[in-house]
Amino acid sequence: MTEQTDPMTAVQVLEQQLAAAPADPDLRLRLALALEALTVSARSVTREGMPVVTSARQRDLCAWAARRILELNVPDARLTTGAQGLLAELEAGRRWVWLGQGQFAIAAVVALGLAAVVLGGLTGVIAVVVAGAVVSSALLAVLVLRFRRERWRVEAERLAPVIWRPGI
Repeated sequence: MTEQTDPMTAVQVLEQQLAAAPADPDLRLRLALALEALTVSARSVTREGMPVVTSARQRDLCAWAARRILELNVPDARLTTGAQGLLAELEAGRRWVWLGQGQFAIAAVVALGLAAVVLGGLTGVIAVVVAGAVVSSALLAVLVLRFRRERWRVEAERLAPVIWRPGI
């Protein structure tokens, strides 16, 4: 069994035990601790020892584990605060950001499209208006897909050279 599957196995075993004894506070605490260990082992680790999310699988597993810790309602402030902090970090990572070089390209495409539409309108050639609108819209869509990403993906790419342990 690998290091990465041990925490998941522990969580599965404890979940089965908790299903048989749902009111056991010690079992709830042990499960919460195993879930915390799962979030640590799932994430990648930088050379400085900082855990970071570098894949969608890590993000989804950590979100599930953090929510489950909160559902267990254990009286451990460190676990609860850690789970809330992890969920906040994951939520912040889901925000979309623009990559720097894309903003100029988008402005250029919008200006080009407007110029084509205005030129076509002034000359009375509807084909130029339609072509300008269609081409600039298509280019704008391509640029949005190319230069806009979720923040966690941008961070993962930035930290890739300093990842010491890749996680799941």
